[in-house]
Amino acid sequence: LSLLYNTRKQLNTPPQSPDLNPIEHIWSEVERRLRRRRYKNREELKTALVEIWGTIGEEVTSNLIDSMKRRLEAVIAAKGGPTKY
Repeated sequence: LSLLYNTRKQLNTPPQSPDLNPIEHIWSEVERRLRRRRYKNREELKTALVEIWGTIGEEVTSNLIDSMKRRLEAVIAAKGGPTKY
């Protein structure tokens, strides 16, 4: 860690792209499912959130993992800029 702060050369880090963060896409799926209902209070919303989170199945996560190569290629092609993801 001290090397990081004591180096003379600037470290090049990859872009912080939400396109490459799978949790962003899981939250998007949760949000879509949440918006299908109306909630009277925070407790109903919290209960629904926990329920929905528990129903995110293997298919959703597998599709996300399978899409990572395409996502990486899209970010590289966009030179770190926005992509369709």
